[in-house]
Amino acid sequence: MDNAKYVTLDGIRTRYFEAGTGDALVLIHGGKFGTFYSAYHWSLNFHELSKHFHVYAFDKVGMGDTDNPKSDADYTMAAVIEHTRAFVRTLGITNVTLAGHSRGALPAARLAVDHPELVKALIVFDSNTLPAEDSSLPYDFYTKLEVGAPAVPDREFILREPIANSYSHEHITEDFVQEMLRIGRLPRTLEARKKMERFLDEVFLPSMREKKYETLKLIQAGGLKAPTLIIWGINDQSSPMKLGIDLLHVISSVVDRTEFHAFNHAGHYVFREQARHVNRLIVDFVKSL
Repeated sequence: MDNAKYVTLDGIRTRYFEAGTGDALVLIHGGKFGTFYSAYHWSLNFHELSKHFHVYAFDKVGMGDTDNPKSDADYTMAAVIEHTRAFVRTLGITNVTLAGHSRGALPAARLAVDHPELVKALIVFDSNTLPAEDSSLPYDFYTKLEVGAPAVPDREFILREPIANSYSHEHITEDFVQEMLRIGRLPRTLEARKKMERFLDEVFLPSMREKKYETLKLIQAGGLKAPTLIIWGINDQSSPMKLGIDLLHVISSVVDRTEFHAFNHAGHYVFREQARHVNRLIVDFVKSL
């Protein structure tokens, strides 16, 4: 992915990529402030999907090459949702399919609920942020990965999560690694990581849970109108498939056109691990609407 563009959204300079023509497709990556996720995580999907859609992929606030929040009070899921909303609004995107992975699924779903007139379809990939929490499932996956984290992330540390959270490692290409390394060493990333050490438990997680259950209530009340495609990796350790099934029951009870597709031999990065099949699935689903 190259030819990055930039737009300022409520004072936040934001990197994004854009290609293709036709109906809009916005790809929303996962991760939280200060992690190594970015729009580049869609590198195995972006170009193929741009043959069928007008595709946008942007770096969420506090991640990639996008500015950090302007104040400590904005290290919240609410700020992520508003930044996503501003991206769609500022670029004048309509009739859009929103595709969100992991912690990108909640912003995607919230926009679909709040702006049904703009959203053609919703796609959710492996997320423990949007489904209701399940006490039977472990939630210390990322905490364990952070043990012994170096002050400046090195290659070994940056690879912990994608290696531990993938069934196959073939998708962890060198360009993907180099982009994570570059992002991980940026001063703004190091700053955001330090902020999250202070704000994770007291600010970010409470905000995320508030927006999760607020959004789920709106969905259950019939606020979600968009046909929805849920895609999961059967071998996902951080977001076990039971969460996807639970989400399927919630959404399918109010949205007639709801589909769930699970891929064997794929983990949290199903969209990269099974890129060719996932790309085709997205094209077929959206084009059939």
